[in-house]
Amino acid sequence: AFSRLGLQAMIGGSLRHAARRLRAPALAVAGCAAGTSLYLRGADEEFRHVSESELPTTYDPEAFAAVWSAHPRCCLARLREIVARVAPLAAVVLRDSLRGGVPGESEAERDARYALRARELRGCLTDLGPTFIKAGQALSIRPDVLPPPAVYELQKLCDAVPSYPTAAALALIEAELGAPASSLFELDASSEPIAAASLGQVYRCRLREGGAEVALKVQRPDMIRAVSLDLYLLRRYCLFVEWFKVRVLTNLLGAAERTPFDVALLDTFARASYLELDYRHEAANLERFRTELLPRLGSSVYVPRSYPAVTTRKVLATEWIEGEQLARSPPEVINRLIATGVDCFISQLLDVGFFHSDPHPGDPPPTPTVP
Repeated sequence: AFSRLGLQAMIGGSLRHAARRLRAPALAVAGCAAGTSLYLRGADEEFRHVSESELPTTYDPEAFAAVWSAHPRCCLARLREIVARVAPLAAVVLRDSLRGGVPGESEAERDARYALRARELRGCLTDLGPTFIKAGQALSIRPDVLPPPAVYELQKLCDAVPSYPTAAALALIEAELGAPASSLFELDASSEPIAAASLGQVYRCRLREGGAEVALKVQRPDMIRAVSLDLYLLRRYCLFVEWFKVRVLTNLLGAAERTPFDVALLDTFARASYLELDYRHEAANLERFRTELLPRLGSSVYVPRSYPAVTTRKVLATEWIEGEQLARSPPEVINRLIATGVDCFISQLLDVGFFHSDPHPGDPPPTPTVP
């Protein structure tokens, strides 16, 4: 009994000693967390007060750095948001990888686990917003990089992104075009978007003047600020990755020397993604295709008209085209269109020197309803 009491006293004393030693670090961590929360309390308001006029119209890393380095609170708040969303999923995937899967699971159970992780990845990218959705869309056509379940799930990001309130879209249209949306389009607060994508959403409506039916694409609010901040943070991350590879892996640990590519890869993705924020480029591209491509291909291909009078950087009106998505078309329709598709892209590459670089199964094929 004495030995048992002595052992209990010894254990109790050790625990109290350990608690005293951990108390200071725990208080420091708690204080740091509380201080960080207080520091970040006004980050959202500061973010909304960053003027879009300060940001470039085309991708410019130095201009991004000049703006966002002056707002460290916004950067830290967004970084905390990204880490909080990515870290749990990354930890689970890393755990699965290190132990080679789940011991004793069947092939069907493994496939179900892969599908679950893929859905979690899609949800993570969707929650993090447009920049990450665009990255997911780029990966959705890379079966050489991701397993089939992940590719299948990420393909849903092309046309299954949550929409935002129509009231916000109407306010943006009025701010861009200088008149209430209802005076320019047959569109009101009860209108629902027919599709939503990473950067905006689309309404099917008619022009008040002339009555033409149009597909009206309206950008999501705060896209220029949000995307530029994400690209700035991602580029800082890629710079750190390159530094780590060169200074630690190669110079310190003796790994094979190779040319860094992380920043260049990010810049390529960022340059194209940021350009998509200016819908005037898309309208100009449509007109170029109509002028240069249609005369070469005749009636086998149709390019919708754009309406410059109601098109701005954040609003794009194009002719509405009826058609069934290729992904939902029967095999005989797809087979019939293969020759047309080959002719179209060969002409773009070799004749025009200007080509559509983002075709996907959501594109509609020509139908008898097209003029």
